[in-house]
Amino acid sequence: MSDKSKSQRPPETPKRGEAAWRAARDAIASRNEQASRLARARRQEEYEQQTARDRAAELRERAALAKLRP
Repeated sequence: MSDKSKSQRPPETPKRGEAAWRAARDAIASRNEQASRLARARRQEEYEQQTARDRAAELRERAALAKLRP
């Protein structure tokens, strides 16, 4: 007895010609866009960490200078 409640899609025919070219181009563009988003997020995170380190160093320097003042 076969279970017909699970509909199976027929196998998709491979694309040919311009449709195959467009599908490949779109796949490459999608991967490039995802890589760009990840790289942008990574750069932003590194920038924020560097800014926090710079701010902490500045605060330490100000505190050390404040101790030197009479």
